[in-house]
Amino acid sequence: MKPTTQISSNQHGSRLFPLTDYSFQSTVAARGSSSAIPEEKLRAFRKLSSEFFGAETTRDYVAEVLLFTVITAVSAWPVISMIAAVTRLVRNY
Repeated sequence: MKPTTQISSNQHGSRLFPLTDYSFQSTVAARGSSSAIPEEKLRAFRKLSSEFFGAETTRDYVAEVLLFTVITAVSAWPVISMIAAVTRLVRNY
């Protein structure tokens, strides 16, 4: 089956634009609340998940902080080196 084109052949000059549906309207259901789950059920789920992942969270947090520190140090090294080079350049003039 050959797909139908979205480009109109009778448009201005050499520019080709896709056809647009000008009568589009969003549905009422799309404007509803984003959370249909009651608040007390969400609190119970958060409590359960924090108890279940409590020990792992601390271990993961320490590993992430160490990795972040290494990445920050490696990223800051060229900047510090550049500032030192500019300082030496300014002192020599």
